[in-house]
Amino acid sequence: MTIVAQLFEHVVGIDTHARTHTYCLIAAATGAVIDTATFPTTKAGNARAINWIVRRTNGSVLAAVEGTSSYGSGITAALAEAGFDVAEVRPAARATHAHQGKSDALDAEAAARAVAGREFDRLAKPRQAGQRTALRVLLASRSILDQQRTANRNALLALLRSVDLGIDARKPLTDAQVA
Repeated sequence: MTIVAQLFEHVVGIDTHARTHTYCLIAAATGAVIDTATFPTTKAGNARAINWIVRRTNGSVLAAVEGTSSYGSGITAALAEAGFDVAEVRPAARATHAHQGKSDALDAEAAARAVAGREFDRLAKPRQAGQRTALRVLLASRSILDQQRTANRNALLALLRSVDLGIDARKPLTDAQVA
């Protein structure tokens, strides 16, 4: 198995947020930080970020993105479309920031370093978009609706137990009683 530092000349770590993403480009073989920058999450911002990566590298690049199916979904799609290999990285644990502080630049650097020494075949790949994503959103929405319905019924039942409205609150409510 081949590690990332043997396959790629550079690794760019990307710390994702709602309005901006912070990028840290490192040399894969040495771990030296080449440059750090922040760009907006718009399509134009993603294009500028990709151009920034291309201008500062002269070889193969692996992008290590936090939150590829959340805040990082736009840049993940743009990087894949531009021909970059992309790996999904989990945010660093809070304990790792205990003695050095926390910033977006440090998080982006940590994302890049998290994959540099790992086997390429074992890196988490971003989930596929399209129908799979639509189904995931649909199932998550349905689950939330079910949870909310149960919570509403339980709240109503608690109210009936504390206020006498002539309804037996010792067993679950029927749909007719709720109506």
